[in-house]
Amino acid sequence: MVESITKSTLKQYQSVLRKWWDFAHEKGWDVFNAHTTDILSFLSEKFKDDASYGVLNTSRSAIALMDGLITRFLKGVFRQKSTKPKYSSTWDTTSVLIYMENLPPMTHLKLKDATEKLATLLALVTAHRLQTLSVINITNISRSSEGITIKIPDLIKTSKPGSFQGLCVASCVLEYLEITEDLREESNNRLLISSIKPFGSVSPQTIGHWIKSLLAKAGVDTDQFSAYSTRHAAVSPVIRRTAGWSAQSQTFMKYYNRPVQASDNHFASSS
Repeated sequence: MVESITKSTLKQYQSVLRKWWDFAHEKGWDVFNAHTTDILSFLSEKFKDDASYGVLNTSRSAIALMDGLITRFLKGVFRQKSTKPKYSSTWDTTSVLIYMENLPPMTHLKLKDATEKLATLLALVTAHRLQTLSVINITNISRSSEGITIKIPDLIKTSKPGSFQGLCVASCVLEYLEITEDLREESNNRLLISSIKPFGSVSPQTIGHWIKSLLAKAGVDTDQFSAYSTRHAAVSPVIRRTAGWSAQSQTFMKYYNRPVQASDNHFASSS
């Protein structure tokens, strides 16, 4: 717990806490579970003794050290073991994109393969979490001459990903809806459905299994990288704005800006 504050602050608090301890014991209060009115009574006494605002504020902070033990505990843990990014590097999306591009048309794929392809494309293009993909509702998918828009009400901002020649996400979504139209129950409006009967809604974990399966087929080391790594692989400095990060985003820099592992496959540059 002490790790949550600096040594100088702790030294400053010691005097206040001793006075609070004596005051609380004199009143018969529990020093670790005091009521707000008890603390105000202590501060009022100090105010009457002509204590300055700074002294009163320090006293409040010192007592809050005990009053907010859980918060302080977590802060102490953070100081000792700060959160670190899961991956020190990430995989190259090139091999996965080439693999998907070489697959037969969506309408010729088995339902499981078509679902894996769509789930992986959505994960890479939007850089959204699997939980977000699992709640996409077909009633919130709208078509226009420019493509399709998928809205996730009250959860996230609508992304506007760019198109990729030969791997059109919009086409995959529309073709997937065609493939699954007769398999869906009328009450099930989720975009991604189970690839086996009764073709119901699926969890983020199931979507993760699909993506991991496709990554393995595309040559990604799935012993090292999980389905959740698509968020890292997709979010390069070029496309990070798709995920809603600004150029100054510390979240992006700390957790997603990772070196890409070398790949033997490369797209030819186009003019």
